[in-house]
Amino acid sequence: MSDTKTDSGADLGKRLPPGPSGLGLDRLRHRMRDGVGFYEHMQRAYGDIVHFRILSHRFCVLFDPALFHEVFVAKKSSFEVGPIFKRSGLINDPSRGLTAEGDEHKRTRKLVQPSFGARALNGYGEVMVEQALRAQANWRDGDTVDLDVEAQNLALDIATNTFFGSDMRIEPRIIKDVLKSIEWSMALVMLPLGHLVRRLPLPRNRQLAQAFRALDQALYRSIANARGAAEERADLLSHLVNATDEDGLYEPFSDAELRDLCFILLFTGHETNATAITWCLYHLSRNPAARERLETELDEVLGGRTPTPADYRNLVYTRAVLDENLRLTPPLYVIGRSALEDCTIGGYHIPQGTIVQLCWRIAHLSETYFPEADKFKPERWMGDKIPEQSRLAYTPFGGGDHICVGSGFGKMAVVLTLATLCQRWRLDVVSPEFPEMNTTVLFRLKNGLPVKLSARKS
Repeated sequence: MSDTKTDSGADLGKRLPPGPSGLGLDRLRHRMRDGVGFYEHMQRAYGDIVHFRILSHRFCVLFDPALFHEVFVAKKSSFEVGPIFKRSGLINDPSRGLTAEGDEHKRTRKLVQPSFGARALNGYGEVMVEQALRAQANWRDGDTVDLDVEAQNLALDIATNTFFGSDMRIEPRIIKDVLKSIEWSMALVMLPLGHLVRRLPLPRNRQLAQAFRALDQALYRSIANARGAAEERADLLSHLVNATDEDGLYEPFSDAELRDLCFILLFTGHETNATAITWCLYHLSRNPAARERLETELDEVLGGRTPTPADYRNLVYTRAVLDENLRLTPPLYVIGRSALEDCTIGGYHIPQGTIVQLCWRIAHLSETYFPEADKFKPERWMGDKIPEQSRLAYTPFGGGDHICVGSGFGKMAVVLTLATLCQRWRLDVVSPEFPEMNTTVLFRLKNGLPVKLSARKS
């Protein structure tokens, strides 16, 4: 990769951030092969704000929480959310729903918010525990299982049952096929002429089209069932179908909007929850003292009974384990915005159309914000004395108006899953080596994670 600096130009008001020159075919290969390594190299070579090109696309990557604040809050009107979703063709109408801006975004958040409120979460939590109990029903003491596969299947069962209910079930196979196709579709956004490549009769394109046809048929069928339900239901889709604005300012969601909402929530919820469950159990295996403290909390709070949603607030250390996991190994480690106009970040010129990426994983691993940053220390998130600078740098769910609407759902899903599994089992990672990674989209495992099961005797 070239380390030649970009030309800053004679006009200091138009000075671009530092970064490599050229059109960046080598950068494209590096980014697709090793996303985390790519961003780490950029930050080491050029600092906390980096500008570069990959063929026709212009990028600016940020690594400093103060710069995140400029994009999320101070200059939010200069940026739009979700360039990957908007350019990949994965959703029907990017101008509406969770990828909308302005008043349309306010409408979406207002209608969606009750579906993730306390009452709704309690209903989802019961399903989460039920699915976690089912997931371990066939586990046997001394067996070895692939934790990544187990977590993926469990998160998918949680998503389908909480989203659609037991009698509006979408086959997990359909969702798995779609999830396999998403990475290809998102990769095309990065490729030169990717929009044209998507139209070619390639096997991957045919698989993508078939997967989405099957998902759309299932989603629209489920939406129709939810609209026609005679009794009150507790699943997420039914909440969204019946979402209304008590002030009468906003119209309810259309079927097309519900389809896009379900797709985004399914993708972001299932994939990130599965990855978070895997990494939490990985860190507990590698840190026996933390695991013993978590088990002690579970024994004291639960007293041998099955967890309930009401236990979530009292599982203080278990929640801290999740927070520390999201710091060390956040499933979503970079997020994108697109510049709607010429603007400045950190005093540098950002041209209209630039894809601005916020890579918070670097800040999460900084000694400036997190002393002993390389260590797994859940206790750093306990009590009321968390340094403000740590809170500023910790952004696993994004920030600003577009902070993840389902963060409460995701945190409850992982915490109740950990409580249900770790109450009965210890999962010990078999290999001493750090697992091989696939970081094209998420910080996730590439070839699974074998673990040995040990039944707890407490």
